Amino acid sequence: MKVIQKGFELPKVEYYKAHMRIVNAIFPVNITDKEIEILAHFLSLPTEIINGDVFNTFARKKVIETLGLTHGGMSNHIKNMKGKGYLKREGDNLVIVPALIPATPSQGYNFKIVLNEQI
Repeated sequence: MKVIQKGFELPKVEYYKAHMRIVNAIFPVNITDKEIEILAHFLSLPTEIINGDVFNTFARKKVIETLGLTHGGMSNHIKNMKGKGYLKREGDNLVIVPALIPATPSQGYNFKIVLNEQI
């Protein structure tokens, strides 16, 4: 079996975008490029901004300003990502599904696809 490997060193937001694109490809329902960008920005926020709630008001405001979104636009994207199973409620907080959060400072992936010519 031939194994394809490639390593990248990326800045923080690009690291999270790359991770989200990889994970998005294997999830049954995909999010849009804009939703990937939004999640990457939330994941890259410093812990003092997140303060235990990645989608708190200050964090949302920061991402809205950075990406030039409206509050309504952000709400729509968040609603869509909840509907697609990328975000969920835990108590009073909205959280990113744990399977989507990469390890830091590096994340490895291992995929295997098998060709079945009889299907």
